[in-house]
Amino acid sequence: MAKIPYTYVPFPIAACEAHPEGTTAYRPIAVATITASNGESLRWVVLPDSGADACLFPLTLAIMLKLDVLHLPKAMTGGVGSQSNTTYYDTVSIDMGNGIVFDAYAGFTQGMDSVGMGLLGQQGFFEAHNVEFRHSEKIYTIEKILPV
Repeated sequence: MAKIPYTYVPFPIAACEAHPEGTTAYRPIAVATITASNGESLRWVVLPDSGADACLFPLTLAIMLKLDVLHLPKAMTGGVGSQSNTTYYDTVSIDMGNGIVFDAYAGFTQGMDSVGMGLLGQQGFFEAHNVEFRHSEKIYTIEKILPV
């Protein structure tokens, strides 16, 4: 399967004591269509994150997708926002365009609300795709792994 290119997006960082003139961070993000198990879908910003165990989204997205979080399976997770977060799970379809479409058992947690974007993690994303980051060129590529 072909390697699909995506471009890094520049994020200006405001001036502060540590960076008096401000700076720019380049992030490998994309806008994807997230479709929940109830058929509701929305466009959302996603970031491939090889350090994330699973795909993870803000709890506000689950609410916008009209998921009944009180009836979703849940687990306590850490690493985002605080030591312990209640994370609610649903199987979602993620369509990044250009033929990159996959299903993931994804978590939704309030700890991600301040981040405002979704993380594409090991389970659901990296296990099904080869990803190559070429930061100096400000591009990354995604290649779907064919099932064996």
